[in-house]
Amino acid sequence: MRLVVLGGSAPATVQLVDGLATWPGREHRRARLDLVLHGRSAGRLAAVQGAARLRASALGLTVSVTAQPDRAAALAGADIVLNQIRPGGLAERSADESFPHEFGLPGEETLGPGGFASAIRSVAALRPVWAEVARYCPDALLINLTNPAGIVTQAARREFGLDVIAVCDSPLDLLATTAGRLDSSGAELRLRYVGMNHVGWYVPESSAELDLLADLVPGIDPALPRLHGALPGHYLRYYAQPGRMLDVQRGRPTRADQLRELASSTIAAFSRGEIPRTWQRPAPWYSVAVVPLIHAWLSGSGAPLILGLPNNGRLAWLPDDVIVEGPATMPARGAAEPMPVTELPDLPRGILARHASYERLAATTLAAGPPSADDLIRILLANPMVVSLDQARGLAAAIATRMSR
Repeated sequence: MRLVVLGGSAPATVQLVDGLATWPGREHRRARLDLVLHGRSAGRLAAVQGAARLRASALGLTVSVTAQPDRAAALAGADIVLNQIRPGGLAERSADESFPHEFGLPGEETLGPGGFASAIRSVAALRPVWAEVARYCPDALLINLTNPAGIVTQAARREFGLDVIAVCDSPLDLLATTAGRLDSSGAELRLRYVGMNHVGWYVPESSAELDLLADLVPGIDPALPRLHGALPGHYLRYYAQPGRMLDVQRGRPTRADQLRELASSTIAAFSRGEIPRTWQRPAPWYSVAVVPLIHAWLSGSGAPLILGLPNNGRLAWLPDDVIVEGPATMPARGAAEPMPVTELPDLPRGILARHASYERLAATTLAAGPPSADDLIRILLANPMVVSLDQARGLAAAIATRMSR
């Protein structure tokens, strides 16, 4: 099995090897694994390759780890493609997380104006990548981790007709925490999760269960779940309390700046042949989302996964092509089957409907090519965090300036 990681020079990639160690049944349940890392920086790629080999050896995994700087050569014959490319790197993410401050809004790499700026960059940069995927391995399992995942995945499907599946650890973390509080099975709770990337809810079975969960999510006012009638994921605090999130961010390093410093020290350690005993930045998405999907895709599984797939009527009040996160199974090898999703109460439904309108407008516009000045304003007006035309115009001008550099 040839697993190709695009953006494989990211230090967190080594933790994919840890995720592979959690594979159900391990060695006797799968073919030999060839892990192919593709990245632009030869030095970083070599460091990550070396660290991944050391980690695989330490865990007793039979995994071949190679570095391939030529993208076409990496993709040729791929069975599985994991896209985690970060266009612009952490420097541009830092700008995404800080430029909205001038307009009285918090910065975030997936939501709000920062998320839209990230989407513009990502959809454009990934266009030649998806074109090569369509040429060299269109039938491979295509997994997207690049943010904002909903827009990136929807644009790739629209422009190239590729069956890209988005995954994220955020819903699974919410459900695991919820299961701990309820002393329940996480698999059962997946049937009651619904949303879109970073905008999702667990819908409790009763008001008593909701009361038990109200204070569960850090940073979420306990009143919010009761008002929503459902337990929101932690990213929804950006929509519910943007002013509070802005106050938290002002005068502090961005999350991207912190990650850039950590990445530098981690790559330096890898280059010395050192693997951390504990990861300063855990990457749970590999073990809880990526590897379970790969296993189900190869072997078939009736266990519910949380996957980002086209809506296709599951939520009748949303467009069919928006990417909805909800339960899905793989009853046969290579076939994802979305499951019915639970209905949302009215308030979350309204929030999700507006977010879906924004994502669809962004994805359809960006898939067609570079956005015009009016496109920028129009999409920003659809964004749930933007409150006025003047604000949208200012944000659009700031984004246009960054695009012209």
